[in-house]
Amino acid sequence: PIAAMQRWGFLNLRGTADEEGSIDLAEDQLLIGRTSKCKIRYADTTVSSVHAKLSFARETGEVWLEDCSVNGTWLGARRIGKGKVVRLHDGDIFSLLRSDSGSTPPQYSYSIELLAGSGSAAPRPAPNDEEDVFSQSLPPRAYSAGGGTPRQPAVAAATATAAGA
Repeated sequence: PIAAMQRWGFLNLRGTADEEGSIDLAEDQLLIGRTSKCKIRYADTTVSSVHAKLSFARETGEVWLEDCSVNGTWLGARRIGKGKVVRLHDGDIFSLLRSDSGSTPPQYSYSIELLAGSGSAAPRPAPNDEEDVFSQSLPPRAYSAGGGTPRQPAVAAATATAAGA
């Protein structure tokens, strides 16, 4: 039997297209997009097959977000950029597919809530000129997808199943 993975945080759904709720974060990797390998799936064709990847480095407790989409992933009001990776901190808000003007709330938006003991559990430090969070890259480690059943927000049918119950 495989031991249950330890929960390290929650992903709170905040977008206008999502029902309110949160997703437990216990796996080392979570994909957001349209394909069946994504834990958070949308039917919306403006969402990429794999739009974004959330990774947790258990050794350091750091949480990383990778933009895998040409349509864009944002940390706050700043676009990350396809193939770029940013470190997330407790309370950070990221979203998919923002309007050009930014005047309308994003359809797909999330806040991250990290549990104590995670290396990223402290709030984001104040920015300074010497550190640009958008130029950071993932530490050299192969992240593996954990098990689990995908949960789908309101725009797609829910697929939650009871595990071991």
